[in-house]
Amino acid sequence: MRTLNMLMGVLLILAGIFMIANEGITFISFAFVIGLLFIIAGLVEALSCNNYRGDEGDRAWVLIDGLIMFAIGVLIILNKLAADVVVPLVMGFWVLTSGVGNMVRSLERRSSKDAYFYGYLIIGLLNVIVGTYMFFNDNLLLMSVSVQVGICIIAQGVNAFMVGATIIIFKSDFLKTKEEMLAQAVKDAEKAQEAAKEAIKTVKEAKAIVKEIEQTPEELLDASLAPKPGDDIEITKIEIQDEE
Repeated sequence: MRTLNMLMGVLLILAGIFMIANEGITFISFAFVIGLLFIIAGLVEALSCNNYRGDEGDRAWVLIDGLIMFAIGVLIILNKLAADVVVPLVMGFWVLTSGVGNMVRSLERRSSKDAYFYGYLIIGLLNVIVGTYMFFNDNLLLMSVSVQVGICIIAQGVNAFMVGATIIIFKSDFLKTKEEMLAQAVKDAEKAQEAAKEAIKTVKEAKAIVKEIEQTPEELLDASLAPKPGDDIEITKIEIQDEE
């Protein structure tokens, strides 16, 4: 999936460059090829979300972006986006949505400031600028439809390439070196240790609650509100007030 995503990203960039270089052609004359590219690229991106490097939120953004790309491809193939006025707006909204997703992922990594942070930040800014411009083309530069579509496709091609670059490559055990197997074993051991710590903490809390219930006098025990650790202070205060 990594190679396929990166390949589709390159193909989208080339298609965008072709659209810009051939400014005189109409979108409808190249629509079938663009639609087919979108369908394939959208499917590849959506299917690769489980291998994406990140948490569930990141994978959701990748899945949504892939499904939107697939849907636009289907609309283009079915000739539902034939009007020259509509095509740049739809493309622009799609690119803008992808840009927002990349910006969100960048902000989530602002503490690490690694290569992925800057990659998402730069590509997100690019997508937001390109997507926003599509709604103001009549007031700025007055680019032709083919050029606008070409710029959008290039922006999304860069985005697709970035998705492919961040996909985790899983190796089979027999292909791993001794160092890789050791590193994986250490990582698994650390995860197991963290899980064990959480389990021990939960057990201790449960035992503390049981102990508090056992030590609480029955007349002070409210069945609907079982005492918790720390409630012994409140119980002591009540007993002191009763004695006074």
